[in-house]
Amino acid sequence: MKFIELNKNLKSKVQNVYKIIGDDMFLIRQTIINLKKYLITSFGEFNFVKLNAEKMKSDEIEANLLTLPINNNYRLLVIENPNGEVCKFINKFNFSDSSTVLLVLNADKITVGETIDCTKLDRKDINNYILNYLSKLQLSIREQALDYLVDSCSSDMSKINNELNKIVSYSLGENIDVIDLNLVTNIVSYSNEYVIYMLTNAIDNKDYTTYQKMINQMNKSQSASEIFSYLGKYFRRMQYISIDKQDDELTKILNIKPYAIKISRQHIAKNGIKYYINLYQKYVDLDYKIKSGDISAKNALYELIF
Repeated sequence: MKFIELNKNLKSKVQNVYKIIGDDMFLIRQTIINLKKYLITSFGEFNFVKLNAEKMKSDEIEANLLTLPINNNYRLLVIENPNGEVCKFINKFNFSDSSTVLLVLNADKITVGETIDCTKLDRKDINNYILNYLSKLQLSIREQALDYLVDSCSSDMSKINNELNKIVSYSLGENIDVIDLNLVTNIVSYSNEYVIYMLTNAIDNKDYTTYQKMINQMNKSQSASEIFSYLGKYFRRMQYISIDKQDDELTKILNIKPYAIKISRQHIAKNGIKYYINLYQKYVDLDYKIKSGDISAKNALYELIF
């Protein structure tokens, strides 16, 4: 089942074993939180146990599985990195009479139990997560505001959750029932990934207004030399793609996916090969001037495009 289905499934039936696939750390942390919140209502210091099973023996796991909860219906045992011996034991263990619920992380070799998919959520699931979260608080959000929130956080659930908490706190404090675009744009801070995407997109579309806006935004959290260096890498990549027609070779050299090369070629076809070659050459010239002390990195950022 998907991560967002966990709470619903818990209400219908609690399984003895849950195993996590995927590596979205926010979803993994939230899975543990949700299970603990639902299963453990008292004596959490005893009824909730988290162990690294990389070097553990099967008898240690068995002792934990057979330990009864105190003043609670369940005991939650979370284990990470189970070794081969532990995996074999779990796969053969009889959970029928156990009051312990087992959650296994890095569970490739576990063949029993219910799987919780903690891979990165798609756009539809992210939107549903946000809408459900707000609905529980009697709040709603307009479509444009929802899109802006997800895009500005680059679909990163950790970032979305942080920004959502700020939006909710403000909305409840100001008795706002409907969250609009103006509220979200004033509260949400851009993720670095989103700023970089918008910056390079502005370059590809020759959108100088957005370029300057993104440079100003990046200057708040990054040094001018860091931003300048990133742009150099981007122009170098575009120059490579401009002059090399072998996609398979480029994916290895540049360590990017074929889809990224496809999109880059579309921009090259629109702007022309010389556009990107000249940008990279301009970067090289300005980089030399920075190192020679003839220009500051901040001034170079603006001169690079304008």
